[in-house]
Order: sequence, then structure tokens, then C-alpha cells
Amino acid sequence: MRLRKLCVLVAWAWLGTAATIFAAPPQAVCSVELRTYPGRDPAMWDGLYAASDGKVYSGLISEGESAHFYLYDPQSDRQTMVADMAEFLGERGKGIRTSGKIHNKPVEDDEGNIYFVPLNNGSGPRSIDFNTWRGGHWMRYDPKRQKLEVLGHVDDGTGLYPLAIDRHRKYLFGIGLTGYLYRFDLNRRVTKNLGRVSNWDVCRDIFSDDEGNVYGSFPIARVWKYDARSERVLDLSITSPYDPTVWPTQLRNPMIDRSCDWRAVEWDPLKKVAYGVSCGGGSILFRFDPHDGPEGRIVPLCKMCDGRFLEGDRKDVPYSTLAFAVDSGNQRVYFAPSARPYALDAYVETFGSSEPHHLIMYDVRRAERVDLGAMQTADGRRVFGCEGASVAPDGTVYLCGQAEVRDAAQATARIGKTPVALHLVIYRPKRPQ
Repeated sequence: MRLRKLCVLVAWAWLGTAATIFAAPPQAVCSVELRTYPGRDPAMWDGLYAASDGKVYSGLISEGESAHFYLYDPQSDRQTMVADMAEFLGERGKGIRTSGKIHNKPVEDDEGNIYFVPLNNGSGPRSIDFNTWRGGHWMRYDPKRQKLEVLGHVDDGTGLYPLAIDRHRKYLFGIGLTGYLYRFDLNRRVTKNLGRVSNWDVCRDIFSDDEGNVYGSFPIARVWKYDARSERVLDLSITSPYDPTVWPTQLRNPMIDRSCDWRAVEWDPLKKVAYGVSCGGGSILFRFDPHDGPEGRIVPLCKMCDGRFLEGDRKDVPYSTLAFAVDSGNQRVYFAPSARPYALDAYVETFGSSEPHHLIMYDVRRAERVDLGAMQTADGRRVFGCEGASVAPDGTVYLCGQAEVRDAAQATARIGKTPVALHLVIYRPKRPQ
């Protein structure tokens, strides 16, 4: 045990020299474009996916009211609402808790169908009994028929945080609020509870490899595996990178904290490895090869936190966002870290920070971390916190985050005196040299 902890600390210390770091000049700007959403949702977490046909899907959140599912078509440059989830599921107007969140990145099957699962997780006024929520549903959107349908029920009172798909066996996987792993058979339309994989906070992202195995994170920096052949869940002895000296998510309650888990992870189907970022410890980027050795091998690559936190031995690093995406074709990893100041006595989310937010890129081939600059439009509108990211087949990077609006009537929040609203943020990278 002592040797394992020492190895984790040594690996973390090694990060300072593991990758070449290119910092953006103080005034460097990462030029982006913005597309407005038809609704007025104030928040989102991870519900962003660029599909194989180039279309982009967003799951946004209106706490206590309804989640909304949007579609952006880059060819027509048009954004439309596919569904108001509370209305679609027949929940509105019944005095019950509604499906107010979509907290998972949608997944896609071999036919191009899109899947996601809404949840509630306390979304709604306390005057409405939380037990009135029926639970989440496995949803499928068929882009060819432009049809959204309910495939099945997850469990009573339970929706899903992360989502993964085994395309070969046609299984969906997800973790509920209470830490249980669920599997949905798309052919038989049957849900199976595979047991509990987390005791406290649920990791927000899981992935399925090329053999149909599924992987997730649990405290402290541990990894579990669903073995596709045996259909068993195993706790592995390998650990993800984690620096325990960096302050936890909230110092007022450090024992109940998610900073030791990984925050986001994504499978690279070309290289057959996964890339992920730790939730705490400085947003450590790592590569996970599940086929290297009997349990796989995890290698830390560099810190992906905002550049200001790379100076000195800072411990006040904000925990990672979910704005993480892999460009498999160009071998790049993108991340929009939080730039908010650390709060000693409160749990502070990414949104609401007035600091300029940078887009960070890691070039896998060159082992280089590149700060692309503060995200800003050509007309000077700034982008603040982001909590979703995905890369389209053509290399275009899509993010979802707060951005300035010129018309205050269109704002869903204010940062200081600046009116802001959620936007689809588009970054068009230069072609690799």
C-alpha cells in the first residue's frame, strides 16, 4: 500500500517534465463562434455529442422544470429543439418531480441512432416529494426518421449520470445516483442491475473499449471493470493519477469529495486507448491502455488546469470540468478548464466565474500541451465556464458554455454586470502541420 501511494506521488511529480508546455501570451485569444439555443436553459453538464454525420446534440438543464434536447445541423447552420423532456414524458402539470437534467454525453450505435437518459437527482422544489419522480428512461433518437422514442425504464426514482455503449453486443451501460451499474439490452429491451460500483459520489464518465468491457472510477483513484466475457464487475488494482496534496473540492467537507475520481474519459477507437482527466489534483491528463498487461496501464501525461495554476506549487486548483474531448483522427485532446478562484467555505460550480476561460489542447504525437488562448468571438464576446465538449469527424471542436449576450433580455444569468447565456461554442482548429 505504501509503495502504491509513493508511485502515485512520484508519477504526479513527474508531470512537470513529461510534456512540453506552450503557454499562451497574456492577451492571446482563441477565436470561436457562437450559436444560440432556442430555449432558455441556464445549465448543462456533459450532454454534448458530435455525431458521425456531423450533427451536434445538446442536453441542457432547467432545474426543477425540464431538460431539453437540441440538434444543431452545421450544413443549414440551424439549431432546433428536438424535445422538452417533461412534456415528452408526460410529466408536466401533474405535481410530480420531472426529468430536469440530461447529465450524460449521448452515445451512437452503428446505424447512427443517438441514445441518452434523463434524470432528476433532486431537481425541483422541495414542496414536491422527490419520491414522485418515476425514474429515468432509455431514450433513442433516430435522425433518419427524426423520431424520439422511449425504449425502457431504468429503475424507480433513478436516472443515469454517465453512459456508454457496446455497439457489437448492443448494450447500453450507465450509473445511477445511488452508485449502481445498469445495463440495457437494446434487442430485448431489458434493464439489468449489475451491482453497486460506487459508495458515495458517482464518477461522471465511463467508457467501453473495443472488446465491450466497460471501465469507471471510484475512490480513492481506483478503477472498476465490467468484463464483457464473464459479465462480472471487477475492482482492479491499478490507479488513476491523483495528487492528494491538492485541496479537495470543498474544504468544509473534505471527506465527502469526488476529486480522487477521474472527471472525464473518452475511448480512442483508432489507437485503442482511452484518454481521461482527473477530477482533482490539477486536472491531470492520462492515457489508459486496457490491453497493456493483465489489468491495463495508466500513464499520466500532463496537467490540463488553467495556466495560472501551473505557476509554483499551487494547491488551490479548481476541480475539473466536463468540457473534455478527443480528436482521434488528428490525435489531439481538448479541455476547457475552470478558471474560477478556489472557494474555501463553499462548493462552487464552474458557471458564474468572471475569469477568462482558455481552451487547452494536448498534441498526442508531439507530447505537447498548448494553451490556445482565452475563448472569444470576433466581435469581442467572451466565453466563460464550459461543461461539455465533443469533436466532429471533420475536427471541428464543439463546446457548451456561458457566453456574453448583447441583448440583456436574452440572458439567463449575470456575471457581475455582464449578461450571459448558454451557447454552442465552435472552434475550428488549424490543420496539423
